[in-house]
Amino acid sequence: MDRAPGHGIRLTRRGDEDLYLTTAARAEQAVEIVDSTTRIFVALLRSDPQAVTLLTRVFPEAFPWVRFLPAEAVREFLVELVDTAKASTALGVIDPIGTVIAAWKHTAEAYSDPELFAALTTDSGEDHGCVTVPEGAEE
Repeated sequence: MDRAPGHGIRLTRRGDEDLYLTTAARAEQAVEIVDSTTRIFVALLRSDPQAVTLLTRVFPEAFPWVRFLPAEAVREFLVELVDTAKASTALGVIDPIGTVIAAWKHTAEAYSDPELFAALTTDSGEDHGCVTVPEGAEE
């Protein structure tokens, strides 16, 4: 890692998720960068009422798949992303930000497929019975 500043080491594991090793300072720096960027967006959103409109318009540059979302959903994604980034960096973690992005990307996938969208949003009128509590879930 000393010979390749700014990089870590990827450990490929058979049958399990790969690991990425980096220094604590680099991991903290990643959180700091996300935190700083988030603070800029929060300040922008607070200072100018048109900022949401502008950011919603330019979001497809960063997330091309938002083109499949309705305009109001893009706004919701923007607000949720910024709120989650703010909360996450306050804890010193960034994983929840990736979860928000993945969830909205899956939503865009559903919107992009008219047949899937209809299946997910149409009430068939059928009762599929009781849902059991998943193992390990709190009741």
